[in-house]
Amino acid sequence: MTRLASDHAHRVVGLYGDPTVSWSILLEADLAAAAPEPEKLRTRLAAAIQQYPHLGVLPEIEVTADLPAVRDRFASVPYERAEPLVRVAVCTGEPTLLVAAHHGALDGLGLLSLLGILLDVPVSSGARGIGERPGGRSFALSALQRLAEALFAPPGRITPDRAAAAAGDVFAAHHEPRLRWGAAGFVAAAVRATERWNRAHGKRTARVVAAVGASRRSGAAPEPVHDSAFFRLRLGPDADVAAVLAGQPPEPDFPARSSRLARLGTRLLASRLGSTFLVSNLGVVSTGDTVRSLAFYPAASGRSGVAFGAATTGGTTTVTVRARRKDFDAPAATRLLDEFRDAVRDQAARP
Repeated sequence: MTRLASDHAHRVVGLYGDPTVSWSILLEADLAAAAPEPEKLRTRLAAAIQQYPHLGVLPEIEVTADLPAVRDRFASVPYERAEPLVRVAVCTGEPTLLVAAHHGALDGLGLLSLLGILLDVPVSSGARGIGERPGGRSFALSALQRLAEALFAPPGRITPDRAAAAAGDVFAAHHEPRLRWGAAGFVAAAVRATERWNRAHGKRTARVVAAVGASRRSGAAPEPVHDSAFFRLRLGPDADVAAVLAGQPPEPDFPARSSRLARLGTRLLASRLGSTFLVSNLGVVSTGDTVRSLAFYPAASGRSGVAFGAATTGGTTTVTVRARRKDFDAPAATRLLDEFRDAVRDQAARP
């Protein structure tokens, strides 16, 4: 069963999944009170895995005083076959619970549900989901179009700040007073941040392709499962993001099987496939006053290896950036987040 869970998680990522990244998504919860004892967390997680066997083998609950180091490891270490698909750590300083999972086992709302199970509190999100909104093309046709795009007109990228032989990702988070803006505003803010960043680095921004993570179900009563879709929005200058998003079908589901040739092609073209950036917002999250803030770090892949995340709980919206360490160091990630934060404020202030 453990091997089946692992194989299923890796299949979900599919042919679109960049094989050069870990596909680990993370949720960092700043708690209002002390975190539960590790043994209690382990018992709750064991019960969840028994009910949802696709979560794989039970992991150890880590206790750490060095949260950034554990976050880095949780994010960058690949999920090997037959190993745990979920990772949990408790910080001994500020009360913080860190939860990570292979994206093929859980999506963002699934990760949020798992947080609620670990804390033993009801958790919900205001995310509405896209329901059964159908894809517009077959996977085969979509794959051919993506191949042609990669070969002849790859998506633009967020200009790297450096070139270094460094593995893994860097992270930055910023807390804002509660912001209200929809998916289109979130994407528009990421486009604006990209344009400002590239301009500051002496580059123009062309062929922006935004990847948008979306759940098929609402967040009213999330379960620890993967039931998501994503959109690829080709955005020209001054594009009406809301209109493009409304008219764009989600990308087709991945096939159950893939060939070695297809996987090799994906690996060779990884630097030209994907999107300019990915955005994913967990929405307004209710945790019964148990969590003070939530930092959500989606998977960072594609041309730029940059993901923008957001989550709101109580009176706090936390916006995040996750980026490849070979292209961005920690100060650069913070500067990119500053651009994104300013653009988010601008979007939230619009009627």
